[in-house]
This record gives sequence, C-alpha cells and structure tokens, in this order.
Amino acid sequence: MDSLWHYLELIPPWLIILLVVHGVVMGTVAYLILLERKVASWVQDRIGPNRVGLGFGIIPVLKDMHMFGLGQPLADGLKFIVKEDYRPKGVDKNLFTLAPMLMVVVVIISIAVIPWGGTKINQETIVMPAGTTAAQLHEAAINSIPWWGHVMTDPVTVNAGGAAYLNGNDQAYSFTWGWLFQIAQLNIGVLFILAALSLAVYGVVLGGWASNNKYSFLGGLRATANMISYEIPLGLAVIIVVTMFGTLDLGVIVDKQVHYWYGFIPAWNCFCQPAAFLMFLVCIHAEANRAPFDLAEAEQELVGGYHTEYSAMRFALFFLGEYAGMITTSAVCVALFFGGWHIPWLDMIWPQLSGSLGHVGWCDSLLICILRAAVFFGKTIFVLFVFMWVRWSLPRYRFDQLMMLAWRALIPMSLVLLIATTLVLYFSASSDPDYGNLLVGNRMFLILLGMNIVSVILIMLGSLFVPAAPPTNRKMRVPDSRFQHTPIAAGSAPSM
Repeated sequence: MDSLWHYLELIPPWLIILLVVHGVVMGTVAYLILLERKVASWVQDRIGPNRVGLGFGIIPVLKDMHMFGLGQPLADGLKFIVKEDYRPKGVDKNLFTLAPMLMVVVVIISIAVIPWGGTKINQETIVMPAGTTAAQLHEAAINSIPWWGHVMTDPVTVNAGGAAYLNGNDQAYSFTWGWLFQIAQLNIGVLFILAALSLAVYGVVLGGWASNNKYSFLGGLRATANMISYEIPLGLAVIIVVTMFGTLDLGVIVDKQVHYWYGFIPAWNCFCQPAAFLMFLVCIHAEANRAPFDLAEAEQELVGGYHTEYSAMRFALFFLGEYAGMITTSAVCVALFFGGWHIPWLDMIWPQLSGSLGHVGWCDSLLICILRAAVFFGKTIFVLFVFMWVRWSLPRYRFDQLMMLAWRALIPMSLVLLIATTLVLYFSASSDPDYGNLLVGNRMFLILLGMNIVSVILIMLGSLFVPAAPPTNRKMRVPDSRFQHTPIAAGSAPSM
C-alpha cells in the first residue's frame, strides 16, 4: 500500500482536476437539456419530462421508479446513438463531419483556464548546511517538492529568532509550495478563452456551407454576422474589467474581488460595473446563438438553419457544443463579475475560506478548495438558469434589429463605459499614488457606480439626437411590373 500511495502522489493534481472537470461538464451538458425542458414547463405552467427513470423500464429494481425524469437525458443520448446517421448527396463529406466536432473541441479547450478554487498550499521544511546561499536554498526547495508544484515563498529559517541548529552546523529552513486548483494557468486566460470560443463560429459556418442547402447556408451567414458583431461589445466589456485590475489572469481577477465595501457589500464587479455586466450577459447570449438571438436556426424561416441536414450524433454534437459553450461563458461571467469562488459573508465566520498566510487565494485545506469549486459551479448554474429563463420569456429579434442592437447600441455604450472607466482610474490614481489599494476603497466603489449611472443617462439622452435607422419594411418599386400600385394603395384591384 505504501508503494501504491507513493505512485499516486506522482500523479499531478491538474490531471485529476482535468478528468473531474470535464466529466462534470459533460454530465452537466446532458442534464442541462433536462433543465431546459423543465424550465420551459415551469414557464408554460406544465409538468415537463417526469417519466423516464434511471431504470429505463427494464432494470428490475428501478423499472417502476420515475425519479423525476432523471433518465431522460440518457434516453435522449441513446436515441441519437442508434438513430440513422444520414448524409445527403452533394455535401462536402470532410467539412460536414468536421463542423460539429470543431464546436465541441473548441469548448473543451477553453475550459482549461477556469480558476475553480484558488491555490492549494503546503508547508515544507528542508535541512541545509550553514552558509548556504539564497540561490542554493531556492534550488533545494524546488528539488524537494513534486515536479508539478510551485515554490510560493522563499525558504527562511524555522524560528524567527535565528537558525535552528541540527547536527552541528545544519540549519532548518521552511517554505511554502502549492498548486493551482485549475487545469492550466495562463496569465492571458481571458484572452485565451475569448480566442478559443471565437473559433466556434467556424463550426456553424462550415456546417452551413458543407450541407449544400440554401437554408443551412443562410443560417451560417446569419451566425457569422451575429457572432462577429457581438464579439466587439463582448471584448470591450472584458477590457473594462481588465483595465480595472491590470491583468488578464482570471485567477488574479477573482482574488481581487474577495473583499467587501462598507464591510458587507461583496466587492464583485457586477455591483460597481452593472452596465458592463449587463452588456456581457447580453453578448454571451448572442455568442451562444441562444434565444432571442437564435436567428441562425430560426425554424419559422430557415427550417433549422445551419444544422438542417444533420441527424444522429452529428446533430447532437452541435447541441453538446452549444450547451458546453454556455457553461464556459457562464463560468467566465462568474469569474469576471461574481467573485468566482468567493463565498460572501460566510468567510466572516470562517476566515480560512478567504485565504491563508495573508494571501486571499491560498488555502491549506483541500476540503475548502473543493467547497470553493462547488460554490463557483453553483454560481455558474445560476447564470445558466438565466440563459433558459430568457429563452422562454423573450420573443426572437428580427435580423435587422439584431444587428442594430449591436452596432447602434451595445458598441457605442461599451466604448463610452471603457473611456469613462479609464478616465476615472487615471484621475483617481493621480490623486492617490497607492494604486494597489485604490479599488479596495469604498470611495472607488461609489465613483464607479456613479460613473455607470451617469454614462447610461448620457447615452440615453444622446440617442435622442442620433438619426433614426432607415425603415426596413418599406415598399420597393419593381421595374416593368404590372403591379405598380398595390390593390390596397390603389383602392381597386389591379388591371390585367
């Protein structure tokens, strides 16, 4: 058993986190479909799926147990697996198969940099001869920890009053090492996620193009215009947060939100930058092609849009990619605007939840790291519920309204907010040279919140002076047509 435990210790934690996170995300994708149908039933005052249990009607012990319909996603998945995988004539065979695969792969890659639970730290002690240099101590510290660990503090003597002598001139040195409770650490994590998720548009476009179907092609064109247009205000909303904290590392952004304004208001960005948060929320709906932005798959106009010709697991992969993308964007929303793993007010009773050894993100308990990850995931589920709530509450936009919302509303608004935030931070930093504590103060919270309110009011007033968009539903003269005037306009039937 000791040798087995020794080999288990050699397994890097990020590999275990990778398997757990992707297993949970893929399982959540399946049950999000059930949640989607349940939310639809609640909104429409009906019951929803509640018949298929985990026994599927064939397992003796469970066959008569409905279990609130928990077996429905598994039954749906089984249906897609055994369904005929139909491919029409004239399609581009390679791209037709590559498109749904690309949708899923892109999302799986982007999950890697989500900071689920801060940093798990450990205390280590090494014994070195007296007179050892700092460089030698640092090298010895690196060699004494697993290859996947990181030295967090420089080695220092164990007792503060001097060296602890062991075996003559030997001295004991203590240091802290740790590992991040996430799959991979990137100091450009926000940029990596945005770049990866932007590749999902290729899956939609390739699926529409390769299908050799005019409705699919139109759906692909709509998706391209939609996703490119809304990536601009989405990126600007992210830049507002990045400008405030001066980093693209999601873990650092989360750590800097773990405190309170006025002693009880969580220092989350959704409170000091509510306009940027709402813009980000709208844009991730559009990026996911979710209602009311689902123009790429509008059944009333395009049959099914870019996935009209798909069936079986190819068809299912498109929806798996869509729901997995919703999970990723919701997790990014939680990290940017909801404090990530921060548990508000509970850390006042249990201070260890907010860090150890004077560092917010550090934690010496694996159980607390897991609790943090559960809180992060719970907040993500709440944002996913908002996705579904919006779908069954708002009607679909017309396509020109979709474009107008991005180019005539969200993009100007995001530019104004970015400029206003930059000016506020510049002049505040000029008056207060201690920029590190600038965002912690209560004064900055009020300034940023007031800036948001004033910016929105100015934008609304300015919109009164913006020329109206040209009407889209207007009569068009058709040359050489015998119907120069409609029967209603002419007051009589047209002459033959």
